[in-house]
Amino acid sequence: MKIYFVRHSLRDNSVKEDVIAPLTKEGLNKAEALASFFDDKNIEQIYASPYRRVIETVLPTAKRLKLLINKDEGLRERKIGRWVEDFYEFAEKQWRDFDYKLENGESLNEVQDRIVQAYHRIIENNEVQTLLICGHGTAMSLLFNHLTNGKFDYADFLQMKMPSIYLYETNTQALTHIQ
Repeated sequence: MKIYFVRHSLRDNSVKEDVIAPLTKEGLNKAEALASFFDDKNIEQIYASPYRRVIETVLPTAKRLKLLINKDEGLRERKIGRWVEDFYEFAEKQWRDFDYKLENGESLNEVQDRIVQAYHRIIENNEVQTLLICGHGTAMSLLFNHLTNGKFDYADFLQMKMPSIYLYETNTQALTHIQ
């Protein structure tokens, strides 16, 4: 099975409510451009986090391929607990200590457990050859960390763009970054 993982496009950071934050105008344009990439990839199913910016990222592809978007709560981004001004300082603390979290937030261990379960549920309930899964940088990087036995790490997370595409082939367990 081939799985194309897509990190959402450019988020509008002026909207602080994580679930409803949309894409920027440039982010919407990048989402439109992304759709043509998947023309010849034989995508049979699309799964996505229910967050608005993720749905806006994958919607042009879903329309172009005439596929439904299966929303999966397990693919959502981690709950931080409150808005943090220096996201990268916070993220680095979490990557150094997978149990670190703010009040009402999630640790990276909790997020990794959730997204790995969602991933297994998705692939075990599909007999298709090619999937597209669209989600968030932190959550997906934790899945990649799991799938690569820790080889995908914080430095790789920092290299992720919005959007980014990764191909994972389950038979070879190879994770390929496609920019």
